[in-house]
Amino acid sequence: MTRTIHRNFPQLADAEGARSALLADGFPQSTVKLTTHTALPSDVATSTVGNLLDALTPGGPAAAAAARHRAGAAAMLSVDVYDDDEQDKADRIMGGYGASAA
Repeated sequence: MTRTIHRNFPQLADAEGARSALLADGFPQSTVKLTTHTALPSDVATSTVGNLLDALTPGGPAAAAAARHRAGAAAMLSVDVYDDDEQDKADRIMGGYGASAA
């Protein structure tokens, strides 16, 4: 029985490289899915709350924006694996491209 693991990448190019490496190592194309992260459209309510929280962040809005940038992921790979060995193999490959647990 398969299970799906999800890993985030700081740059889209890193996720694309990891995807190519997984496919080159024999993972079937149907088991590897690349998803890009896009920002949600803002509205008045979320902007108001976001601005309030940014103002309360030590260092102010600039520090909050920098923290969001550092924590942000550009893309996620979802990989279907069949067993622990296959998960370890996928994690080793994706780890070489800067993957972190989603």
